[in-house]
Amino acid sequence: MKVLLGLFAAVVVLLPGVASAYVISYTTSTPIGSTLTDWTGTLAFQKFNPSFGTLNSVTIGLSGSLSTVLTITNNSGESSSGTGKTEVQMTVQDAGSNLINTPQIDLFSPDYSYSLGAGGSTTSGTLTKNGTSSDLYTAAAVLSEFTGASGNTVLNASTFTQTWLTNTGGNTFASQVTNASLTGTVTYDYVPEPATMAMLGLGALGLAARRRRSR
Repeated sequence: MKVLLGLFAAVVVLLPGVASAYVISYTTSTPIGSTLTDWTGTLAFQKFNPSFGTLNSVTIGLSGSLSTVLTITNNSGESSSGTGKTEVQMTVQDAGSNLINTPQIDLFSPDYSYSLGAGGSTTSGTLTKNGTSSDLYTAAAVLSEFTGASGNTVLNASTFTQTWLTNTGGNTFASQVTNASLTGTVTYDYVPEPATMAMLGLGALGLAARRRRSR
């Protein structure tokens, strides 16, 4: 039995591929509620505690939404028709700009179709859109700033809003009133400390031995 214990513990420690499947996720403690754009804010995420093991990667997941109302005006003497929509880009970045592939959600509202006579104007109802993004990072600088026994890593968040307008005839222009919200999670993929894996292996073997004795 002692030989089996030693062999099982060694197998657990020497199989990092199995251990690397360990993940832990945290949702930001500072989500940004629906706010008139353009805005700036921050998303704070709990750091990875190095006592858990060795951090392999950080995945930043974002979830955002927009709601917009478009007003389209034809200021010419002939009729005009076309579509309008609002675009909102929500971007986050760390203080050291280490997130090379910048996490971003790019949202377009549904198209609003219009047909206006000379001098006419129209306002859409509320148009909405939701979206998500996911970006994985393994660079040492990113792993370092997301690691700590306590505290948070804070990412700066901002929006950029613009209106897209296509028309046939006339001379139209558009304005929009837009709100956007943003939240996110970080997922840490890590390898537990060898001692932890050995304890897990011994516990599993002990459980198997008890099962055999109970038969």
